[in-house]
Amino acid sequence: MAVCEQCGLAHRWNPLAPGAVARCVRCAAVVGRGHRFGFDAVLALTVTAAVAFLIAMGTAVIEVRLRGAAVAASIPEAVLIAWSEGQRLVALAVAVTAILAPALFIGLRLYVLLPLARGCLAPGFAICVRALHHATRWNMLQVFTIGALLSLVRLAGLADASPGPALFALGALTLLFAAIESAGLKHLWWHVR
Repeated sequence: MAVCEQCGLAHRWNPLAPGAVARCVRCAAVVGRGHRFGFDAVLALTVTAAVAFLIAMGTAVIEVRLRGAAVAASIPEAVLIAWSEGQRLVALAVAVTAILAPALFIGLRLYVLLPLARGCLAPGFAICVRALHHATRWNMLQVFTIGALLSLVRLAGLADASPGPALFALGALTLLFAAIESAGLKHLWWHVR
């Protein structure tokens, strides 16, 4: 079943052809869309996102050189530095939106998709899909990427600043997350039947 988010009317869910749109019979709101990526493509995008996420977390975002000294930090290191300097609210916000929520998004997707690829359901499938819906809302990696790019531009006038590998990985993650999220979650329920 698919429930209209506008009026609450329940509809029987049927798979849609790529590009097709299902609308509510009561209010004409969009209930579902046929995604252009198949199940295997979404799984491949999720695995690719996991690799890019590991690169983004393990390498420097921006390297700043000033008067012979160079400073570079990964996202987790930046969170620890902000925490130790008393910016606990900033550190907590970055940790939740740029580390925890994307990690949950990728981890839950893999936890649900890998068993489905083998033809079975992961234990706690329904709870995981609902948690995935909430993790998607807290994922602010795109905002963090734009903030890092703006910082790079602003720092370029003050010091020698260059993008690190993590910034490129964050850019790739932004595109990957957009592609994965466009598939939605309703297609996962169809595989349960």
